[in-house]
Amino acid sequence: MHIFYFSKKRMNGFFILFLIIMGIFIYQIFKNQIIIPAFTYNDNRFLNKTIVIDAGHGGVDSGVIHPDGLMEKDINLEIAKFLKELLEDSGANCIITRGKDTDLSHLSNLGQTRQQKDLNARVNIINQNQADFFVSIHVNSFPRDNKVKGPVVFYYPQSKNSKNLAEVIQNRLNIEYNKIYQEEQYNKSKGASYYILQNTNSPGVIVEVGFMSNKEDYKLFNKKKYRYFVAYQIYIALGEYLEQ
Repeated sequence: MHIFYFSKKRMNGFFILFLIIMGIFIYQIFKNQIIIPAFTYNDNRFLNKTIVIDAGHGGVDSGVIHPDGLMEKDINLEIAKFLKELLEDSGANCIITRGKDTDLSHLSNLGQTRQQKDLNARVNIINQNQADFFVSIHVNSFPRDNKVKGPVVFYYPQSKNSKNLAEVIQNRLNIEYNKIYQEEQYNKSKGASYYILQNTNSPGVIVEVGFMSNKEDYKLFNKKKYRYFVAYQIYIALGEYLEQ
């Protein structure tokens, strides 16, 4: 029978190697994990604020559709519902443009097409409720370059308050997305003349929460926790905007 003896130095080497292997194993498990803090605002900053949350598309209008069948309209709606709940729990008067899978064209007679009527209905909801500000949730796509990823926030260039709101949300999302991506990427908010931005009386933004055409974003879109994560980060950013 052979008996093997290991020196203390060799045993220490095995132990260090074991720790390195375990560290790599744990890193692989927990990298790209979505961590959502429990913090919520309780200082009444949202009290008496009327905020409209617009869940883009809906019904016959699916928005961007992934080849696997995932639809933008469903992502938009779930994020919007999560955001509404967070804001209401903090005292806001929160209106959601649609709470189910439907378009809004039946609510407006203005426009030649279903899409024009739908967009006008969303504008009417924002204006009629005299919103302090609004957030429209969407998903982006850029098939010509599937490496493009991450959130992009749009604002109406002639509205200083909208630009400010967009920058605050964009900054918050960039910081938190980079923790998931494990890399440094900073998208910039952009001025645009989209109908809902140009025809509303209130400051507001369109938040494109990522790119369906990007594999990494697509994987995130499939996670319910990710959708809540996006809503939570927008919620935190809205609080930061009101603090200014």
